[in-house]
Amino acid sequence: YSVRNMQFSILLTYILSHFHCPKDEMEELRSEMLEMRDMYMEEDVYQLQELRQQLEQANKTCRILQYRLRKAERRSIRVAQTGQVDGELIRTLEQDVKVAKDVSIRLHSQLDSVEKKRSRLEQENEELRVRLQDLEVAKQVLQQEIDKVGSKLCI
Repeated sequence: YSVRNMQFSILLTYILSHFHCPKDEMEELRSEMLEMRDMYMEEDVYQLQELRQQLEQANKTCRILQYRLRKAERRSIRVAQTGQVDGELIRTLEQDVKVAKDVSIRLHSQLDSVEKKRSRLEQENEELRVRLQDLEVAKQVLQQEIDKVGSKLCI
């Protein structure tokens, strides 16, 4: 009877050592995935702050352009009433058009850049989600195998 207990103990130790390693690896992978998720979340927070700053700057620029537009409209009304075209008005309007074009190009470029980052991060997030699901399934399979072997050994 004691020989049988010793064999059982040796077999159990052998099985647990073989199943323990993948379980440790899975825990390590899970830990790495959680770290990666946290890192991406921190990066997302940073990017969100950066986007908010860019949005604030764009809002300031829009307010400036609205002011210039109102000023140009007032001058336009004055020109329509007097019939005289002001050289300063033309220069101001040309400058406003140039600024508006530059702002539009810059904002479009920033929007493209942010959209690419968002798309890339969504793709990486989805890949991590799939990998985590695969690891969870593998963990369940290994746990079932451990339970199955354990129940066979107890019989």
